[in-house]
Amino acid sequence: MKKNICLGLLTIMLILSGSLYARYDEMVLDETFVITDGKLVINAHIDVGQVTIKRNNNPGECHVYIKYLTERVDADIRFNEKHNELDVIVDFENWKSWKDNTGDSTTPKVIIELPSEPVLDIEADLKAGEFNLELGGLYLENLDFDNWAGEATINFDLPNKMEMNRLDINFKVGDLKVLNLGNARFSEADINSGIGELTLDFSGKSPEKAMAKIDLDIGETRVIIPENIGTKLRVSKFLFLSQVRYPNWFEKRGRYYYSDNYNESNKSLYLMISTGIGELSIEVK
Repeated sequence: MKKNICLGLLTIMLILSGSLYARYDEMVLDETFVITDGKLVINAHIDVGQVTIKRNNNPGECHVYIKYLTERVDADIRFNEKHNELDVIVDFENWKSWKDNTGDSTTPKVIIELPSEPVLDIEADLKAGEFNLELGGLYLENLDFDNWAGEATINFDLPNKMEMNRLDINFKVGDLKVLNLGNARFSEADINSGIGELTLDFSGKSPEKAMAKIDLDIGETRVIIPENIGTKLRVSKFLFLSQVRYPNWFEKRGRYYYSDNYNESNKSLYLMISTGIGELSIEVK
């Protein structure tokens, strides 16, 4: 009798352990696409993840890797060969409670390696997580980056191979660093920051003329400007709740601040900054 009971309990435990294992089954999607010509459009819609987007060592290939647990995540990679359009999708059940209910050990991992030969349009709609974008050395024509919460770094480590048509960054909550923005070679940029810390570094090989609108809500912001670029600033403060620090490199004339080399430099940068609640620091290096 006792033996039968023990065997029954063991059977139940094995069934339960098997069901738990299936519940937390790990899935890997790993696909590579050869891009021969034309423009490649990438739509990354990711609810939660540790996401890396970077240049592929093979200039004609686009590689996508996703690792996730199937319990609460659905993921898919779709490539429309006729239109050269790639969709990378990670759906997470109730993504707003991601950190409370799952933790880093169950966070989906996403790697997108971009080809460096075709012209690229990137639309990244990223909800929550950690995001690292290394976008230098590409033919990047348009970048739309929309993020709700988390930590993100966007780095143009090498000059873009063409002048960028549109650069649009919208970051809601968290810490964002945008490095070597000059290498993006944008003519116009629109950068919005909600709540958190923001670093904007305009170093790099900038075009002759560039303009950026920067809209800040709540938090601490650093704007780093290279010495070799003639810069014109216009800052709209939010009553007495905004603190702005300017280096001696800038001189105020009317409603604008001008760098010492503004009239001599063959490159110009015009920044229109709307501050919110917090501190804005303008730095020169």
